[in-house]
Formats: sequence, C-alpha cells, structure tokens
Amino acid sequence: MGYTQAMEMVNLISLEQGIRWHLQCNHYPPVPIKMLPIALKAVILCQNDQFNETIEVPFEHRMFGWMVPAYVIVEIYHLEPWVNELD
Repeated sequence: MGYTQAMEMVNLISLEQGIRWHLQCNHYPPVPIKMLPIALKAVILCQNDQFNETIEVPFEHRMFGWMVPAYVIVEIYHLEPWVNELD
C-alpha cells in the first residue's frame, strides 16, 4: 500500500513535499526529518544516473558520518517512485 501511495504522490506534490510525506507517513516508525536532505540528494543523484555517488549520512556521537552510495539510500527508504518517475 505504501508504494502505491508514493507513486500517486509523485504526480500530486513537489519532490520535497512528497519525500517528506513518504518518510513521515509511509514508514513506521517515521524516519527522522533530519534525513530529508539526504533522501532528496539521493533521489536527485539517482535521477541523474549517479547511483554510486556517495552521500555522508550522519552518525550520532561521531564527528563524521558514513559514506553511503545514493542507490542504497533510495532502496532503504523505498524512494524508487521518485527515481523512476523519469522513465
């Protein structure tokens, strides 16, 4: 059901609004809102065929985060509807 709702949101609201909604309403527990910029960056990179470009993901209590490929973030947060919208 969540994937179907996400597919509908792609056409109804902006990229940022859609991903914000998806992270907060389509996940239990909701994904922390501080992950929104990372999710947006991952989607934009994947839309531009830069699937392996790495993004720094914060790690609590450390100075630096983990470097994660964009496609991994898309898969973990089920953001495929926003990547595939260009197909």
